[in-house]
Amino acid sequence: MLISYILFALGLIFMIKGGDFFVDEATWFARLTGLPEVLIGATIVSLATTSPETTVSILATLQNYPSVAIGNAIGSIICNTGLILGLYHLIRPNRIDSRIFKYKGLMMLGYICFFWLSARKGYIDHLSGLGLLLLLIVYIIFNLAIVKYKRSKKRKVRIPSKYSKKEASKHFLLFVFGVGLILIGANLLVTYGVKIANSWGVPEAVISLSMIALGTSLPELTTAITALVKGHDELALGNVLGANILNIAMVIGLSASIRPLIIQPNIFLIDIPVALVLGSILVVPTIITKRINRIQAFLLLSGYAAYILALFLFIKY
Repeated sequence: MLISYILFALGLIFMIKGGDFFVDEATWFARLTGLPEVLIGATIVSLATTSPETTVSILATLQNYPSVAIGNAIGSIICNTGLILGLYHLIRPNRIDSRIFKYKGLMMLGYICFFWLSARKGYIDHLSGLGLLLLLIVYIIFNLAIVKYKRSKKRKVRIPSKYSKKEASKHFLLFVFGVGLILIGANLLVTYGVKIANSWGVPEAVISLSMIALGTSLPELTTAITALVKGHDELALGNVLGANILNIAMVIGLSASIRPLIIQPNIFLIDIPVALVLGSILVVPTIITKRINRIQAFLLLSGYAAYILALFLFIKY
């Protein structure tokens, strides 16, 4: 067991360092293109930080562990919203001026509702999976349209003269290196986190909704921490919104397209509604006040803590 704990810690180190590279290069790209950080966070950064969830859920589907595939995705949304954004904005509440937040926030809630309705029959079939992948295409087209609109407002978008092709290549390689560290770290955390949890006798569904979800959400967490230290608030927010959307549309969509996924009753009755409630606490007041305050952050964090406590003590799977 000692090796499991050592490799688990090594995975955490890789994740933290990878997140450092990741945020630096993503914000460099944002400055280079002139695009808003919230948009960069919701596209490039969220696509990369959702890679662990995608990998874990697809592998779980192929190995016929549907509760792990679903629990990982829904648990990650709950972790991203409740733990990561709750902690982030408890430390630093801030104003949200971007209209992009409104569109992305409502899109996130809409996607969760669509998944919830699709799961009412007790499973997600191939058709529902394809429907989620269609929503993924809509999300990608939506982001491309925003990029095109932002660029149309500029006469010409080009690499500033102070950035050479060599400099751009260096930043790109560091970005890829950061992604690699995050993915390796996530794999170590999930693999050995599950081994440690199994040695404690924790049920599979609980592991996927808590330990695995937390492990695969660590890229978002480390990215958010690094963004907090470096003062890139909208990058962290955009990353979480984008990651939550991708957890529904891409992670579950791809998994269900491979093999129908059975939805356990408590996942439908408890876990998906919890994700929707936490998302509503984040999105609705922020659209009205154009600000994420500490009361919201406290509600998100305490909601996550109560959910995890109930998961281990009261909810039976």
